[in-house]
Amino acid sequence: MGARREDYLAAAPYHSFIHVDDFASSKELAECLLLLIRDRTLYSEYFHWKGTGEFVSTYFWCRLCAMLHAPPPSRGGRTRDVSQWWTEGACTAAKKPPALQLFTRAN
Repeated sequence: MGARREDYLAAAPYHSFIHVDDFASSKELAECLLLLIRDRTLYSEYFHWKGTGEFVSTYFWCRLCAMLHAPPPSRGGRTRDVSQWWTEGACTAAKKPPALQLFTRAN
């Protein structure tokens, strides 16, 4: 149900989420959630990560930097290769997000 536990572990702070796969049954999951409702201290442990760091998406900042330093786009032209348009002149052209590879024009 939902994203895989590994996906959450890769993106979310430690001990900041409850995953359905951590429980043998829906009853066990429900008991855990009810326990958290009753025990405010236990519940608050899921928020200890707040204020301990900062998440920065490098693709966003590099892309923004590239767009700010790029010449104005021409009017009326169209881009045949979205991947080239997105990464050309960007700081991190070496590594594209996997989803962007779907838009690469086949030669």
